[in-house]
Amino acid sequence: MLTIEYTDTFDYPAAAVFALLTDLEARPTWIEGLQEVRVTPPGPARLGTSYFMSGVFSGFKSERTQSVTECEQDRLLTLATPPELRNSFRDSYRIESLSEGTCRVHFTTEVGGAPKSAEFFMKPAMKKDQRRQAALLKSILANRTQKAD
Repeated sequence: MLTIEYTDTFDYPAAAVFALLTDLEARPTWIEGLQEVRVTPPGPARLGTSYFMSGVFSGFKSERTQSVTECEQDRLLTLATPPELRNSFRDSYRIESLSEGTCRVHFTTEVGGAPKSAEFFMKPAMKKDQRRQAALLKSILANRTQKAD
């Protein structure tokens, strides 16, 4: 299994970061290449929420349905395909509160069934994507904060 991890510090409360992460319909604003999402039931992610996504990543079309398998308020969100799938995916966001207005987010993506030859190319691209996603999340949070002021 290929595991890609990235950690970043956010100058925002854990609750604000968690609210954005659980807004699955907003994911195209911070995940480049994501073209279509469907969330069932609508609203913030919760245990059992079904999430369909479709997009083009590194030139390849990708579609998958994941379910929210872990959801702890302001601490953890995990989306995963069924583990028996040949090409399984598991995306996890663990939030660690550092202070009232600062938190650390641990991004983890696990990909099962990828050929070893593909892993060589996938790992650096996905690591770069995680850094870019963190930056876009921060930008969205900054815009939300400015609008609230």
